[in-house]
Amino acid sequence: EIPAGLANFYARMTQAQYESMYSSYLGDNMWTTEASEGKTYEKLVKDEVLKDLENMYLLEDHMDDYKISLSDDEKKAIKDAAKEFSKDNDKDDKEKVSGDTEYVERYLYLQTVEKRMKAAISATADTNVSDEEAAQRTFSYMKISLTTYTDESGKQQTYSADETTVVKKNADDAAQKAQSDFDGTAQEYSYDVKTYSYGSDEKSEADGGFCDAVIAAANSMTAGQVSGLIEGADCYYIIRLDSEFDADATEKKKESIISDRQDQLYQDVTDGYKDAVKIKVDEDEWAKVKFDNIFTAPPAADNSDSSATAE
Repeated sequence: EIPAGLANFYARMTQAQYESMYSSYLGDNMWTTEASEGKTYEKLVKDEVLKDLENMYLLEDHMDDYKISLSDDEKKAIKDAAKEFSKDNDKDDKEKVSGDTEYVERYLYLQTVEKRMKAAISATADTNVSDEEAAQRTFSYMKISLTTYTDESGKQQTYSADETTVVKKNADDAAQKAQSDFDGTAQEYSYDVKTYSYGSDEKSEADGGFCDAVIAAANSMTAGQVSGLIEGADCYYIIRLDSEFDADATEKKKESIISDRQDQLYQDVTDGYKDAVKIKVDEDEWAKVKFDNIFTAPPAADNSDSSATAE
């Protein structure tokens, strides 16, 4: 059973965090603004709060599975932090957010348990990743836009038809010169050079990966080879394959694969906990939690010199 006061306190903490990030963009009506079809930001955040609370309680219930416990020092630190919160906030403010010491302490305890349990669960993930699975190829590239450019003042401008003709001619010339001097050509034509690493799991361009034509070209090249002009969507590319097996990029990919495995395992374990229990929400009680006021930060302390203030 999750006390309504604890749920309200966690909701208010989350409310304040969201407001600090988004209220300047969304304004005073942010909580009634539609975040997705049929769901306001208030509904979105309250749903997240419920899921988080359910998750924390279930993780607490399974601490013995991973031999997790909090030390006396950790428990004392939590109690001290809760007391400090109570001392720093007046009674009226605490009542608005259910900031009783017991709820603050419980919230901090559950968050600590969640962190410890996530680490313990993630530690059981398979960390063996072969070079073949993580192998990365790296190329340098120039991307030449055929539609827009940034002017000297930093504003985005659109090429005229005549300008586009010149851009295409320059790109064609650059592609030929780059065969013997890739970096020098980029400097001559003021093209930015960037690098990109990819592997066998590279997504298609439609799914957020790099340009398909570029990846196909890179796959056909050997280290040091420079491509001709590659046509992309409203742009050209010129690439140089820097490495057929980039050791540093491969190591980073291994770390990414392990991190993904850990995240997936944690998700699978917590989903399993939820599937094994029946969760019921008192909707009437939960409906009482409304984000109808925007939190405001307290005024900054006046640290000016007293004699200057008197003047």
